[in-house]
Amino acid sequence: MTASQMIERMNRTPFEPLDICLADGTRIHVEHPYEIATRPKGSSCFIYDEDERMHFVAYRNITEVITKTLTS
Repeated sequence: MTASQMIERMNRTPFEPLDICLADGTRIHVEHPYEIATRPKGSSCFIYDEDERMHFVAYRNITEVITKTLTS
């Protein structure tokens, strides 16, 4: 994953919640795009989880991003 790919996911309309899986087995659920902060050419991002804990994540440690498709 790259910063550009993350920004593309954050800007989808409507935003679809994500589960971000890390190399150490951690899975971070993201319900809203404003829970992620990144720079366009950055090598890392900040992600806030459901318990309002902040995670500093290097993109190289993201193994999978699962989109939680919204249903009507």
